[in-house]
Amino acid sequence: MSRPFKIEIAESEEELKKRLQTANVGSHKEQLQMLWRFNSGEVKETAGNEENVW
Repeated sequence: MSRPFKIEIAESEEELKKRLQTANVGSHKEQLQMLWRFNSGEVKETAGNEENVW
């Protein structure tokens, strides 16, 4: 089992959403979407918690 770690996201939710809408590279979109979901509170924990697996 891995150790938990804390993520601090410097960008605001609005800034991440704007960057996500203008991103044109698939892998970059995936990274921005992950950060936006964490920052917006949609996902509170990483995979392993069945409620938040996506």
